Amino acid sequence: MTDSPTLTPTGVLPHRVLAVAAMATHVAFTLVAVLGGYLAWFVPWVLWLHLPALAWGLAGQVRDLPCPLTTLENSARVRGGWSRLSETGFIDHYYTGVLYPQAWKPWMPFVVLGIVLVSWIGLLFRF
Repeated sequence: MTDSPTLTPTGVLPHRVLAVAAMATHVAFTLVAVLGGYLAWFVPWVLWLHLPALAWGLAGQVRDLPCPLTTLENSARVRGGWSRLSETGFIDHYYTGVLYPQAWKPWMPFVVLGIVLVSWIGLLFRF
């Protein structure tokens, strides 16, 4: 029978679930890093999540640090039968060309920094 759907090999589902979980965690991490200052206006303890996330994000911009979530997702994707993320990583794979045009890529770290600084100025006025 040629019309039957092809089944994926046994054992790939847990890896695919892990890959999606790593991607969702990465999205949550980037949201906390970029927008956590605004959330801290209403839920002040979030600042204790925002600051380390922001520090890691900034360190990743300044230095070429391997991201553990990207490594985990790539490993799970390969074991689950999917292709790896693009060589330039999570942000380029999921955000560049989706949330903002490719031409804006050189400016996005400065845009993100501006967004964070505005949230911090708002925090100063809240406290």
